[in-house]
Amino acid sequence: MSTCLIGNRVHVEDKHLGDKSPATLEDPSLVAGEDEAGKFLKNADTQTIISQATGADYKALVRKLDKRLIPILFFTYALQCIDKSCLGYASVFTLSKDLHLHGKQYSWLSSLFYFGYLVCEYPTTLLSQKFPMGRFIGVAIVAWGGILIATAGAHNFAGMAVLRFILGGFESLITPTFILIQALRTGAWAAANGFGSMVGGIIAFGMGHVNSGIAGWKWIFVINGLITVVWGVIVFLLLPPSPMYAKFLTEEERVLAVHRIRNNKTGILNRQLKWNQVREALDPFKDPQGLLLFLTIFCNEVLNGGFGAFGTLTIASFGFTSLQSTLIYIPQGFINMVCILLGGWLAQRIPDGRIYVSIGMLVPTFIGLLLQIVLPRSNVAGLLTGVYLFPPFASCLFICLALPGVNSAGYTKRITLSSYAFFGYALGNISGPFMVKTGEVPAYRSVFIADIICIGLQAVFLIILRIYYVRENRRRDKLLAEGQPQNSPEDEFADKTDLQLPGFRYVSESKTRELLGEHGRESRVGVGLREYI
Repeated sequence: MSTCLIGNRVHVEDKHLGDKSPATLEDPSLVAGEDEAGKFLKNADTQTIISQATGADYKALVRKLDKRLIPILFFTYALQCIDKSCLGYASVFTLSKDLHLHGKQYSWLSSLFYFGYLVCEYPTTLLSQKFPMGRFIGVAIVAWGGILIATAGAHNFAGMAVLRFILGGFESLITPTFILIQALRTGAWAAANGFGSMVGGIIAFGMGHVNSGIAGWKWIFVINGLITVVWGVIVFLLLPPSPMYAKFLTEEERVLAVHRIRNNKTGILNRQLKWNQVREALDPFKDPQGLLLFLTIFCNEVLNGGFGAFGTLTIASFGFTSLQSTLIYIPQGFINMVCILLGGWLAQRIPDGRIYVSIGMLVPTFIGLLLQIVLPRSNVAGLLTGVYLFPPFASCLFICLALPGVNSAGYTKRITLSSYAFFGYALGNISGPFMVKTGEVPAYRSVFIADIICIGLQAVFLIILRIYYVRENRRRDKLLAEGQPQNSPEDEFADKTDLQLPGFRYVSESKTRELLGEHGRESRVGVGLREYI
């Protein structure tokens, strides 16, 4: 089963549906409370539309939504990756000299973006619930494009620091909301991370040849900022606020989209903040997956924070010029894109293989880091090979970010687990740049050692997480075999957590599928759920 959320929309592709109409599922009127979707279904002539719909109609709806959503998400995410990396591209030019940077100030500029991200991520996610998501995202994109243009006018550390913090605040909206919009299509838009790196490198290389009396690093911010502003307007116009107002859908398609939201057997949005679910998500003695995901993602992003800020500088340390370093860095983006797509594909194809794939994708990065330590600086080809082996670790991040959605139930708990994971994301990126020791010979050796340690810790945390999932599933399977009742129909809309639902199974091992059967596994409360906002 795969889901897609946009504004007040989730679309579901149910592999077990066949040509059976979803009209046989729970009637929306049985859901407690009345929200916008419920009113829409009551006001529209829905019963005839729903009763005549077939599985083929729903699959066609999925394809139509994907055609609209995936390109928008892909190019938006690519721009986000380009824009937050502008500082790294600019670093090989005269940025440090023009801003009179010294000591750890460049590291602070890199980290301040994620301080803004850390402070604003949860508030902006909450605000996205209060406003039409498509419009909200469009405005945010235009705003950060303007900030990027203004960054070209910075003339000292203080000015650049403020702008980097604000930029991180605006960009913090994107990844969390995209995880909600299309979590099970993550690979399709997360691959834009590598695509953006390639395009950003090409732009930076081109700006390095501009001889206009204005520093090349300033043009990097201006050009990328202008592109972002234009794209923000396009997103504002093309990303609909909800299925009820999606002009590219017919009236029948809007009804089917909303009806499927209310009947996907996984629960619906609950706007009530439940503190018991917050405590359950944060208490490792009740549920350790929140802490383990936080630690895994923190370690992962220490790598990203260090190499993201010092990637081109690392290549420059091999003896290349600024422009050569920018050009040589471009293939790394292509490798990044391929690895994220491959990791996402493997995670879907291998039964319950998410954690195994995550660990496996860390291995090439480990080898690449090791080469930076053991090879002499004269072996430039070997060192570059190591650099090109770095990207696979990013696949682990996106797989882990999707785990709270498939391995937890309860609206407040799910949001809390996701925020907990992004807290680790921000802290890791803040910490990474400070692993660098100024004037170290050979350059960045301490970063590579720290990153190798983080790779090992990630693998340990992931193994512990999988052990927890497997043991918990087996405990529940034993209770099932002993005759303990599983979830009742009322539980599916009761906003209970996975710990409160005996029939919930964690995505961990194929044996669970054998015990429950394909249908029992896919219909359990919580699998693939993405609440509409």
